[in-house]
Amino acid sequence: VHDNPDMPEEQKHQFLGNVIRETERLSHLITQVLNLERYESGRQQLNLKPVVVNDLIKESILALQPLANEKKVKIRLQIPDSMIIVRCDRDLVQQVMYNLLSNAIKFVEEDKGIIKVYVENNHDDVQVSVEDNGRGIPSELHELVFDKFFQAKNQTLKKPEGSGLGLAICKKIVEMHNGQIRVES
Repeated sequence: VHDNPDMPEEQKHQFLGNVIRETERLSHLITQVLNLERYESGRQQLNLKPVVVNDLIKESILALQPLANEKKVKIRLQIPDSMIIVRCDRDLVQQVMYNLLSNAIKFVEEDKGIIKVYVENNHDDVQVSVEDNGRGIPSELHELVFDKFFQAKNQTLKKPEGSGLGLAICKKIVEMHNGQIRVES
């Protein structure tokens, strides 16, 4: 690119920007594959500590609010007034929330998307639900969404973005915490 004197500067910058974005995307994909392999092999140790679920979820929403704002998507939180404390690996559970919320943002319609996050404290366990008003996933694909590299077709008119690893990673992290994850449509 630099050795081509006939290429306009703007085109050179655009080309280099595309190379940088693609490099970052591939680096992220490699990191996801390595993390998932570590989770599946049992080499990932959990750093279990008491965590205030209310704060963890609010922080996850706050981190993704710029993306939601860009797409003009509303995120609503329904959480008990009382503090909910669980023993978990905060970073890993936050990654689950981030993946679920970013998927919800990705697959709702711009300007019309609504995402609701519910938290219920059921004595011995805590249930967190992320609901959106996107197109949904056919019931025969519900179990497949947690498989590595699976991406549901017809979610949007354009090719889905992402690696197809986010929900597989979520499932592994939740299972490492002796929890369950499921999809309803």
